[in-house]
Amino acid sequence: MTLPKVLIFDINETLLDMDEMKQGLAPVLNGDETLVDLWFATLLHHSLVDIASGQFHDFIDIGAAALVMVAHSKDIEISQSDAKQTIKKYITALPPHADVKPALNALKDKGFTLVALSNSSINGLAEQLRFANIKDCFDHILSTETIHTYKPHASVYHWACNQVSALPSEVMMVAAHGWDVSGAKAAGLQTTFIERPGKTMYPLGLTPDYVLSTLTELANTLTSEC
Repeated sequence: MTLPKVLIFDINETLLDMDEMKQGLAPVLNGDETLVDLWFATLLHHSLVDIASGQFHDFIDIGAAALVMVAHSKDIEISQSDAKQTIKKYITALPPHADVKPALNALKDKGFTLVALSNSSINGLAEQLRFANIKDCFDHILSTETIHTYKPHASVYHWACNQVSALPSEVMMVAAHGWDVSGAKAAGLQTTFIERPGKTMYPLGLTPDYVLSTLTELANTLTSEC
């Protein structure tokens, strides 16, 4: 395994703390924060449905549809438009995890090319990174909206590599989602799984190169090899 030149970071949960989202969405789900995890899983599931069925909808529209579905399963009524407005209010106002900015700065100082890659829309992603005050940490900010498909399809990772003029073997995907890590690994990238609270690697997924608890550990590991 050679040292990667480029580090691609997933955004939601990997870099940004979703607790604010849980607190924001819980009131429309009868105060049940556990349903927010179900909502996010339903959102990801139906983004894959779009891939499999050759469709493409804006990620926030899929999120709104998923929120309507989860609410309906608990006999809670919410309109698609209200669901979308509620999500927009909170998804662009998420704070970063405490380790994020120091680790990104340490990696940038060592010469790594840093890339933000998200299923969120181009404008939504930019708002998220500005609010979290980490936008300037990245050399490239990429949204799958540009190519009308979603992670973990292999074409997304290959497109991202092309955008930074790097081979997949020269790039490392960093994520707190087993499906993202496994998808990137299958596409030929190096991978790191970050064990954010409550997150675990998909047991049947492709084995990541690193499994670490924090981005601080990643920065220490990679910078020590420079």
